[in-house]
Amino acid sequence: MLPLESEILLFRIKGGIELDRAISKTDEEGIKAGLTEAINNLIVKVNSNALVVSGLGGSLYLWPKNYRSTRQYELPEDAHCKAILKFVTVEINDDIKKLSKKKSTNIIPVKVINLQIMFELTRLDVIESVTVQHNTKSCIYFKLTLPVDVVILANPDDPWGNLQNQIVEAVSTQLSEMKKCIQRYTKEMSVPIPQAFHFELPDKTTLTTVIYPAGISEETLETQRKELHTELGLGDMPFLRRPMAFDFPNDELKNKHVKNLHKYISLPSSDMFKIHMSHGSYSYQHLSDNGWNAAFRCLQTTISWFNFQGYINIPIPTLEDMQRMLTSLDKTSEGVVTLDWFGSVTFSEVLTSLGISTASMNIQPAPDTSMDSSHLIAHFENHGTPIVIYAVQIGNVEEAAEAPEVIEPKAYMLLGVAVSAVSDDRKFLILDAQCTASDDLVSMVEKAIEWKSNEFWEQSELFELCLPQRPDGV
Repeated sequence: MLPLESEILLFRIKGGIELDRAISKTDEEGIKAGLTEAINNLIVKVNSNALVVSGLGGSLYLWPKNYRSTRQYELPEDAHCKAILKFVTVEINDDIKKLSKKKSTNIIPVKVINLQIMFELTRLDVIESVTVQHNTKSCIYFKLTLPVDVVILANPDDPWGNLQNQIVEAVSTQLSEMKKCIQRYTKEMSVPIPQAFHFELPDKTTLTTVIYPAGISEETLETQRKELHTELGLGDMPFLRRPMAFDFPNDELKNKHVKNLHKYISLPSSDMFKIHMSHGSYSYQHLSDNGWNAAFRCLQTTISWFNFQGYINIPIPTLEDMQRMLTSLDKTSEGVVTLDWFGSVTFSEVLTSLGISTASMNIQPAPDTSMDSSHLIAHFENHGTPIVIYAVQIGNVEEAAEAPEVIEPKAYMLLGVAVSAVSDDRKFLILDAQCTASDDLVSMVEKAIEWKSNEFWEQSELFELCLPQRPDGV
């Protein structure tokens, strides 16, 4: 049993609602009108005592329209929302729960309460009647399942009755949005299945739900996304592509690699620093096995970013896949899989082969001078992609000739820059692809991600930066 702490609760209400309809007008407009009427009838049904919401895997049933439940004494209308935690299974990421106990983090794991929608078939206060009609006109019969997926964020101490009102309102609103989706994307007799996707947006404390039709490409949905960006004031960075949808705890467990490792550490103080960050999601690849160097891991992480933003749709290549890519680019000999290092030029060529363009730049820090971060800030503001850093050791040539030493280059990912408004202080969010931490989240957070000072840019090293360019479009 989880402790009843003062944390935001995320209620997720799902269920397939059957939509069936005999439609006499079989042209496109007739089909749209018939389905619209059918959904309007469903909305009336949702706002009646027939609506039932149940807790998954338990004996809890709720009638939100009249505030009744099978646990009426424990869940009266004026109870707190957190009272439901006694009767339902809570979905939570155990790795994040462990991380939240570390004093160095301020992470609170999301608690998701999953509920299911259903309807009563008969009730004592309703007498069902059967009507038989004979109609000689031709008609078509549609039967669709609308996959309702509603999220509601609630304070644990909010009144339980208010939450039940929100459930009815949220389900009704989503059905209305699904109706708009069907109206927009129905072509002739082809009716799309509307699907709900939930997104985290900047400066919003709730999830934003968007309805998209199943089976329609991201390119086709560009017009709808542009309309939503204008409505929500989102600018030209992608936020609402389907691969960018919010990961619930059970979704996170399905991910082979941790997404967005940097979100588990604290940001520099916003009172002291202006922060510029990479945009969107990536999966963190690191040296969990021996031999493969960090350049391969940076390439995997970069490709994952373009996947999660919906710009490409390819599996993240395995190390062997990338060796075959290098072979096709004539960067290895005779197709033999090697562990050799490859530099920024080859890195860019591999991305180019995937349709991703890049820019590059070299940096050699000057003594007693703060790192000029203006070009890095501009990149994050305009493109938002993670930057790959190659660090190459340099030194006195004569000394090196007398005592030669082979030093393997290093590779990192740069995810953000924080600039002080009152001093020359800079901080750089560095993801270490060379980290050999174990695959548990706590270990990776402690060893692989950190806001580093200007001293990161060692004067004895030459830095080659690869800046992947974001394609146009939202």
